[in-house]
Amino acid sequence: MHLSSIAIAAVVFLGTGSLTCAHAQTVESRTHDSATVKNSPKIYEDREIKVRIPPGWRILSDAEIKSTTSGDSLGNSVGQGGGKLILQKNTYVLGLAYNTSQASGVEGGRFIEIFNIPWPGVDDAWDCSLYLSGYPQPANRVLMFTNVLVDPNKAGIGEHCGIKIDSRAWGDENGAIRRWFGGYFTTAEGGYFFGSRGEGCGEKAYTLTFQERRPDRLPNFNDGAAKKIIQEAIDIVDSIQYKRCAPI
Repeated sequence: MHLSSIAIAAVVFLGTGSLTCAHAQTVESRTHDSATVKNSPKIYEDREIKVRIPPGWRILSDAEIKSTTSGDSLGNSVGQGGGKLILQKNTYVLGLAYNTSQASGVEGGRFIEIFNIPWPGVDDAWDCSLYLSGYPQPANRVLMFTNVLVDPNKAGIGEHCGIKIDSRAWGDENGAIRRWFGGYFTTAEGGYFFGSRGEGCGEKAYTLTFQERRPDRLPNFNDGAAKKIIQEAIDIVDSIQYKRCAPI
């Protein structure tokens, strides 16, 4: 099933205007204990959002996104959004494009606008995306999070994603393992983008990815460390305070 269709179906269980590039600042939480200061969360704030950044996550600069592998899996609408915050923890990157737009004109947008597939064997990322699998989970009262998986047992994925399914690299004694490529946040309308409430507001696209150029080295979907990062990303998104243009 197509990923955007999965997102629309799953939400049943749960119940563009001008872009502005605002000056932002990051401040440390104040405390008298020096050990606590080192591990205290930071606060990112600009004219549109205020968000708590927990320990272990850091803000990526535009230069880092362009010149390092940290931005490999970010689609242009996320990595080049007019209002965005890109966070990294280890090899996980959380892209929060809270004031962006899409070019396709397709309702809900397209996979390749918010994601890039950096695998060397992929000739057509849009074609490959049709063979990835989506598994949703609740995020908050407004948003849900859809995991994007590489299932080596899915017919056609080797051919269309340019990967060789080698049991030595993809499986264990129990068979082939589904790998976690990333995930995105969506609303009841489904799609890769979601709207904002208010005049002159752009669209939003929030993604979480693992930076790896070999699909067989992506984390196991059932990996405890990956699930912990997913929950941290959900908590960060849930902590966003919108000064304008809240999700709808």
